[in-house]
This record gives sequence, structure tokens and C-alpha cells, in this order.
Amino acid sequence: MIVRPFTLAVLSLLVCSFASGEPRPWTNAQGKQIQAEFGGIKDGNVTLILPNGQSATVPLTGLSAEDQTWVRLNASKAMASVVDPADASRVSWDKRRMPTEVKEPMLYMNIKVVKEELGECIYESGHFQFKTSAKLGVILMKDVCRAFESTYELVRLMPWGIVPKPEEGRKKFQAELFATREQYLASDAPSWSAGVYVRKDKVFRMPFNELGISNTVGANGAYYRKGEINNDTITHEITHQMMHEYLPYMPVWLIEGLAEYTSNLAYKGGVFSVSGDGGAFLAKQPGSRNRGLFGAVRYQPQWLGVKEMWGYTTDISTRNEIKSHLLSDRKEKPADGPGMVRFNFTAPPPTMEMLSSRYRSSHILAYFFVHENGGKRLMQYFDALHEEKKKWPAFWEQVDAHNAEIDKLKPAYDAYRTAMKAFMQQPGVQDLGNGRFSYPKTLTPPAPPPDAPKAPEPPENTDPDAVCMKHLRILLGERTLETVEAELRTMFQKSGYSL
Repeated sequence: MIVRPFTLAVLSLLVCSFASGEPRPWTNAQGKQIQAEFGGIKDGNVTLILPNGQSATVPLTGLSAEDQTWVRLNASKAMASVVDPADASRVSWDKRRMPTEVKEPMLYMNIKVVKEELGECIYESGHFQFKTSAKLGVILMKDVCRAFESTYELVRLMPWGIVPKPEEGRKKFQAELFATREQYLASDAPSWSAGVYVRKDKVFRMPFNELGISNTVGANGAYYRKGEINNDTITHEITHQMMHEYLPYMPVWLIEGLAEYTSNLAYKGGVFSVSGDGGAFLAKQPGSRNRGLFGAVRYQPQWLGVKEMWGYTTDISTRNEIKSHLLSDRKEKPADGPGMVRFNFTAPPPTMEMLSSRYRSSHILAYFFVHENGGKRLMQYFDALHEEKKKWPAFWEQVDAHNAEIDKLKPAYDAYRTAMKAFMQQPGVQDLGNGRFSYPKTLTPPAPPPDAPKAPEPPENTDPDAVCMKHLRILLGERTLETVEAELRTMFQKSGYSL
């Protein structure tokens, strides 16, 4: 699973660096004016490129109201020109091929001991930094590392065009491993989870016992391996981590479905057998081990159907059917006072049986798109996501600056509400409804607070809470959900796999 909050305040911010190309006049709050090109916005600061080629950085709030509005309107549009460093490593979708197997990258398997102290140890491999709450040692960490580095290589070689790279501000992917489940749950991990990737913290977390490591020390005072390292949950969550840049723009059924797809691939001796990816759907033999996130579940998960799964957009625990990705189609109205409207959903927590069926169904639907039409639609879909993710960093920077301005205005709005409440209780003041009121000429109503700043406009009128549905038409083509359901059932029937 992935903990995935969809609020303006907690989504990761990416570096924004670009120029608008045309010089324009800029005015600060004191009225001083200069000519410069727009060089970008980061952390609420605007970069201006002067005629001599030098750059200057000024706070967005230090510019005139007109210039602040211009930045909000134009920064997102200019982001289309941003070049992703991963572009050079990508090849066109028609030249990508599904690997038959993926071997562990031996080059990145060496373990470096950074720190080994009571209560905190740090180890590093080629692409990961591991923080553990107890000493594991180089030999055991190398066994653990195989699953992590192999999953990195697996996602990199899949034909989706993903070039895994650590989250912003990180040199390596971060993993935290806990000696006890109590320590794991104390990190705010879901109580039912075996492991979790938390986008907000940019870290993968897992307890020792779920890794296949003893949760108590042995006779020699050291932790030990209890058999084969359990890579199922590792692969699931690390797949999320390798795809972290794309997650805000994908529906949760596809996020979880692809993670279940990779975690159900046969894995032995550091090798993923991709060509046998349908084995997870074969009838289980007596005594065979269930794989994936719900390997310990004893009941049979049910196929929920394409139409049902299409509604799991932003949360696997709550169905949230989204009809349009356009902000202009939103039905919610702004709340009283400054701020931005967010979706708010409440529902009873799902049972393990319900969750198991949703994850299983996500896997089935993802498997269909991995293989139907040679996987071409899924590859084209990821290409669209690759371009989509370039459009949003400037918007999130603007949101950050906007929220900071709102915070400054909040005391004034609170004071106004308090004063108005007292004023409405004055003799002769009548509430006429719809925000209107009458009062005697002898009274003076409280002066209203300053107008709230205009909220930033998201790229292409896209609702930030619905962007996960923006490119799904690529997967559908001209088909309906009912047509996809029929094609999916035919594929599984011909392959001899069970839904």
C-alpha cells in the first residue's frame, strides 16, 4: 500500500527552473521598476534574469500585486518548457520490450556501514540507505539488499519508460527497518499493513519479521535470517518508491495494481521471472504459498469488475468515482473566507476481506493493460504522465506562496468575524440572509478585511484532486468500461487463468 494524502499542503514540491523568454517591467512594493525576464519561482522566491545576464531573487510577496498575479498566471504555463533530466535516458515507447527475466544488479550490492550504534544503524547499497533500529551487520543486510536493488532494476527495465531516481533532496532512496512491530506502528504505519511507502516522508518502512528477519536476537546476541528473505511486500512498496514522481497523476487502482503485479512475479536467487507473470492467477495447489501484500489471507479474494475498480481513484479504502478531471466541472463552492476547497470523504474502514479483493482486482486490471495490445496503451499512458508531471511544480510553488499569504490574513478574518458577530447583536441590526443585513444610521459596521489573494490556477484547468483521471482515455481508447471487461475476461479465459 501507499500512504497518499491529496492535499495542497503536503504534496512533494519539485524544483522549478525556466525562463519566460520575453523581458517585461517588474515593480516592487516600493514602486521601483526594472526590466527582466521571468526566471522561475521556488520556495516563494521569484528569480529575475536581468538584461546583463545576471539573476536576482526577490520574494513573491515583495512584488506589486499586478506582478504577483502575473506570476501565478504564467508560471504554470512556462513549465511546459522544463526538460526532465530523465528524458535523455528514455526511449520511445515503440522501441521498448518486456524483459523475460531481471537479474539482481551485482554492481550495486556492496553494503557500506555508515553507522552502527545502539538504537540506530545506517547501511548503504548502490541506490538505498537503510536505517535500522538494531544492528543487522553486513552479511544480513546484503541478503536484505538483494530484494531492494532487484526491484529497482525490475522497474527500470519494464517497458513503462520509468527512470527511477531518489526523491527530491535525497541522494539515495530511504528505507527504515524496525526490530519490532511496535516500533513500526509507532511510525504511524497502518495497523493492518506489512510495510508501507509514505510519499510525504519519502521513505519505505517495514518491521524485521515481515522481511524474514527474526524479531528477537538469537543466542549470539545477533538478529538472524529465518529462511528466504520475504521479498513480496518489499517489491510491492519499493515499486511505489521507484514510481514516486508519477503517483500523484495515477488512479490508486493502477498504482496498487502495478505494485501487486511486480510483487507476484516469481523471484528466486535474485532473479525475477517476468515471462511467467500470469502464474499468480493459476489455481493454487495444496500447500502453495500466496504471494503479494495479502499472502497470509486465508479467504479467496473476489474479482470486483472493471466498472467497480475504475472508481478507486484516490484511495483504495474508499471508492471515489470522478467524472471529470476539469476544475471548471467541480460542484463544490468556496468556503467562507480565504482558502482553497479540498475534497473530504468519510467512510467506514474496510475489512481485510474487502481490501484483499480490491488489491487482487487491481492486480488483474493492471495485468490486462500490461499485456493487451502488446502493452502499447500502457506505455503511451506513462509517456503522457511523464509530460504531465512537468507541468505542476510551478503550481505547487504558487500554492505554497498563496497559503503563506492566507496565513497572514487569517488573524484579520478572525477579528472581522468576531466584530461582525458582536455588531449583529446590536439593537436595530437585522440579518436579511444571503450575507445581507440592515442597520440604523447611528451604527457603523466593522470594516471588512483585505480581499483574499486570487488562488493560483492549475495547469490546463486540471483539478488537482482529479488529475489521476486525466489520461485514462489513452488506456480505454474508444472502448467503454463494459468492452474492457469483456476483453479482460476473454484474455484470462484464453490464457487459462482464473479470475
